[in-house]
Amino acid sequence: MKINQRSILIFSMSMLIGIVVAYFFVDRPLCEWVYYHQIPSHIVFLQSIVEWPPVVTALSPLLLLISPLIRPGKARDTLILVCLTVLFCFVLKNELKWVFSRYWPLTWIHNNPSWIGNHAYGFQWFKGAVFAGSDITGSFPSGHTAIAFATLVPIGLMYRRALILCITLACLEGLAMITFDYHFLSDVLAGAWLGVICSIILKKIESQAHCRSTVS
Repeated sequence: MKINQRSILIFSMSMLIGIVVAYFFVDRPLCEWVYYHQIPSHIVFLQSIVEWPPVVTALSPLLLLISPLIRPGKARDTLILVCLTVLFCFVLKNELKWVFSRYWPLTWIHNNPSWIGNHAYGFQWFKGAVFAGSDITGSFPSGHTAIAFATLVPIGLMYRRALILCITLACLEGLAMITFDYHFLSDVLAGAWLGVICSIILKKIESQAHCRSTVS
């Protein structure tokens, strides 16, 4: 599968359309359906499983530091690519949370305004804590989903036969964010887009660096 500027543009435009449609027509009814049908209570055993993206983010700097100790090869290149993509995506998603400052689906910390709690909905713009997002307005984009894609897509780009499986696993993380009412659908779509774009950018940089080192 060849990734070029045209395919990236088509993907980005499709995701943007999906985000806009979800924001205006899907997010609120879907959030209410999940909440009033008590979907999280039926899958509570999965709650701990879907919390793996923050663990990967926390481990990435350490793994990056020890990567020179690993034998040179595709496995080490993949590890470095994953760690750099995760860290790059982590910074970007926090900055975007600060910019968009969106209310959450549920009230879950610090009495944050939410759609289910008091019908608070939408973007507040630049009200989150700089570079860290905010517990009150930090729903957009979904950080868990972004990091899931930033972790798994680079692996799929390095091992193309595993790409579909990697994307599927990342999508399951995004689905979990919706079914636990942690995020709106549009949050998840935005997180997926961010994770994929970060993966493509870092993979392109890695490929160019590899070409230069080969030539030299």
